[in-house]
Amino acid sequence: MRKAIRSLTILAVLGSVAQAAPFLAMGDSAEVFLTGTLGVRSDDNIYLASRTKSSPTDPGRRSDYIADIVPGFELLYGQNALTKGRAYYYETITRYFDTNPENTTLSTVGFESNYDDQKTKMNFNASYVQLAQNTVDARAGFLVRRDVFHVEGGSEISVTDKTSVAGSVVYENIDYKRSGFESSKIASVPLKYYYYVLPKLALSGGFTYSDTQLSGGGIGSKDYFYNVGARGEFTPKLTGTFSIGYTKRNMDAGPNQNTMGVDSSLAFAVDEKTSLNFGVTNAYGVSGSGQNERNLTWNVGFQSKVAEDWSAGSTLSYRTINYLGAGQHTDNYFEGSLNAKYTYSKMVNFTASVTYRNNSSSLVSSTFDNKVFAIAANIRY
Repeated sequence: MRKAIRSLTILAVLGSVAQAAPFLAMGDSAEVFLTGTLGVRSDDNIYLASRTKSSPTDPGRRSDYIADIVPGFELLYGQNALTKGRAYYYETITRYFDTNPENTTLSTVGFESNYDDQKTKMNFNASYVQLAQNTVDARAGFLVRRDVFHVEGGSEISVTDKTSVAGSVVYENIDYKRSGFESSKIASVPLKYYYYVLPKLALSGGFTYSDTQLSGGGIGSKDYFYNVGARGEFTPKLTGTFSIGYTKRNMDAGPNQNTMGVDSSLAFAVDEKTSLNFGVTNAYGVSGSGQNERNLTWNVGFQSKVAEDWSAGSTLSYRTINYLGAGQHTDNYFEGSLNAKYTYSKMVNFTASVTYRNNSSSLVSSTFDNKVFAIAANIRY
């Protein structure tokens, strides 16, 4: 802990003398930045263990202090061009003070690119992330290791002054590295048609096809989401997008499912310094154990610049998870967090956050709660 505090102090001193310039400039349109994070967390339930042990070998609830060291770099290109983007890479070195077998060194790499000439928009992004953490629907008496590969490409083309069409292809592969979990491959094709009723507001009609395949004995599925909605500026202060419709899930084996589909994300500008974000989604998914699920999620949060060097915010999320098929049950998962950021210089900032999680369930073995306090120093040069 003392070493971590000393390192935070060193970063602050460096920040006080650093200039807001990239580590390496490559001509007029490309820049390379070095990035780094040094953080410490206090976690009172690292495994998200249930309130009662499921078996004599269940390690139960364990608390620990965790240090994270995250060196990396970021390449930005095309700052003043029609095509722009970034590439990034970093290593997350995680060390547990007491639970040493859970120590990891994991990688994240990604690429993003966008093209926009007002009439045609195109985007492509890909990422590969190594993770060792538990979630509400992927838990065990150890940290769940998995690799997540995500790739997405799409475009939107203006057909007339008032209409445009958009489409994309999305593929995600979640590869679990421990037995007892089902790896998944999910491919989806969202299609949209937009009609502008106002210069900054468009109505939409859409269709999304998704195919989910699971490893082992998991049951795959195909989803069909038919929807209508709108996007853009609803009022001078309210912007965002929403879609609502009908979703049908055809199972590769067993009874099919259907539900009302919702996908929304809205932002309200309270004033020049404060914004409020909220949204609702209702969609099918699959858990880490390969069980099909229906998720209704509510999100709300705010972010505010409370002073020249300080910002603060909060996020709240409530998720109802209906596990389908064998072992059918319902979980109600809540997660809330408070965060603060202090900008020491253009090179260094400090962050702090408090997170609370609670899962109530019709299965006693699925109930848990969790509190995490984290502080970190972040550098970008």
